[in-house]
Amino acid sequence: MEKNLDYVKKRASALETNQRPWLPVWQETAHWIAPWLCPHADGTGGSNAAQETAMEGAKHILDGTATRALRLLAAGLHSGLTSPARPWFRLRNNGIHEFGPERMWLDTVEEALYALFAGSNFYQAMHSMYADLAVFGSAAMYMEEDAEQMARFTTLRCGEFSWSTNAAGKVDTVLRRMRMPLRQVAERWGEEGLSHNTRRALEKDPEQLWHMLHLVEPRHARNPLKKGGKHMPYASYVWEASGGAHTLLHEGGYEEFPYLCARWDTQGGDVYGRSPAMESLPDIRLLQEMVKSQILAIHKVVNPPMRVPAGFKQRLSLVPGAVNYVSQNQPEGIGPLYQISPDLTAISRKIEDVRQAVRQGFFNDLFLMFTGEQRSNVTATEVHERGQEKLLMLGPVIERHQTEILNPLLVRSFGMLLRSGEVEEAPPGLRGNSVRIDYVSALAQAQRLDGVEAMRNLALEVGRIASIAPQVLDKIDFDQMVDEMAQGTGVSSRVVRSDSEVERLREEKAAAAGESSAGTSAPAPGGASGAASGAGLASMLASMAGQGGAGGSGIPAQLLAALGAGN
Repeated sequence: MEKNLDYVKKRASALETNQRPWLPVWQETAHWIAPWLCPHADGTGGSNAAQETAMEGAKHILDGTATRALRLLAAGLHSGLTSPARPWFRLRNNGIHEFGPERMWLDTVEEALYALFAGSNFYQAMHSMYADLAVFGSAAMYMEEDAEQMARFTTLRCGEFSWSTNAAGKVDTVLRRMRMPLRQVAERWGEEGLSHNTRRALEKDPEQLWHMLHLVEPRHARNPLKKGGKHMPYASYVWEASGGAHTLLHEGGYEEFPYLCARWDTQGGDVYGRSPAMESLPDIRLLQEMVKSQILAIHKVVNPPMRVPAGFKQRLSLVPGAVNYVSQNQPEGIGPLYQISPDLTAISRKIEDVRQAVRQGFFNDLFLMFTGEQRSNVTATEVHERGQEKLLMLGPVIERHQTEILNPLLVRSFGMLLRSGEVEEAPPGLRGNSVRIDYVSALAQAQRLDGVEAMRNLALEVGRIASIAPQVLDKIDFDQMVDEMAQGTGVSSRVVRSDSEVERLREEKAAAAGESSAGTSAPAPGGASGAASGAGLASMLASMAGQGGAGGSGIPAQLLAALGAGN
């Protein structure tokens, strides 16, 4: 069923009513940390108004610790979760972990996805989104198809968007307010659909900024068998906020939800998120007041209030090197009105404590763990333990980021590649089977290293026990351990053979060994072969192919949950 302008206006009004209580919170947070990001009351974020706000905001920020901490957090998340310099995701299938035809298709899709991101402005837009997320706790990015770059990404200013969630707490409806030059409006949606007033403004000044609105929501009444934008899963409506329009400018649709909506942290039924900047705001305000008082104290020491005789009222000069003449019958001299002796060292020490609290609030101690370390005897175990301790605080944020941003991003990107013909349909072995996304970024791998380390420790201990009791090797499925360690460390599947290929190689080796030993006497039974198999971890791993169990291509659900290896 087609929607009219009255319907979308009512939806927009309801969404903005729910968003309005958050606007003062966002403005206050940006005011003390990043004034140039401060949202405006109209939600449009015009460039001129943004510049004026930034200039005004620079006057009251006397200490830039919070601003630098924000920049470091955004850079750390960017390099730790979606680095353009290293792989940050893998495509897996629950039944196919090793190399094979299906694995080759998944690898081809991976390469196409990485090429799409590298050829677009994805990584630049993501860095801006991380900064917005750290300040406001809510951030949105618009992902649209592009004829030249396949995909184009736009990070929305905070205040431009209003959204709502479905019963599962997932954002599925977004309203965007935007200001565009009239020339671009006509290029994108056609001049014939514009209102009379808008067409007149277009003829007069094509570069005039015009207020537009865009609403995307699930389309519940549609015919999946029909083609066209009005039968796609998500409905899209565009209309003019000004100009006297009486109809929608555009009605279309999307196959996938085009907005990537992220929240840092939520509680209960919160629709919008809370940020580390909001939690650190008391420390940030305190820091500004302390620095202001410190500067005032220094000014009073260097340039104190002066006690000046009335005779110098018209001819006193405090310029360095100036000469002030005093009459002989004028006993009073020039001097400070009062003396203060502030303990500037103690004040600076206390200010540094507050600065450190602000940096910790932005997780700078995680990304610069050993920058300020004075000790030189830091052990590898201490590095691991301290890193895991700090990741506990960032772990929920990483998991939410993967669920709310990266999963929808990859799903929509794959849909774009498929529709454009850049990738082929899945091979028969994958049809009907779900493809899982494994995240192998630096932060994602750091979270699952505990599981990999546990398997390594188990292998070491079993190797020691096997030197005494070789039969204990039968207790461990070493083939499966290698598969799961490869997944936990993000190793490419190309270096791990499939179970069927391993079985074939073992059969060939066994047949070749049988032919070479034909006609010779069998070795005497005894513990010699068992002792050799348990001669140490190195020999055990070297001969793993002949000692492991049958292996399996699937990860047990319990171990998968412990490693955090999939979504």
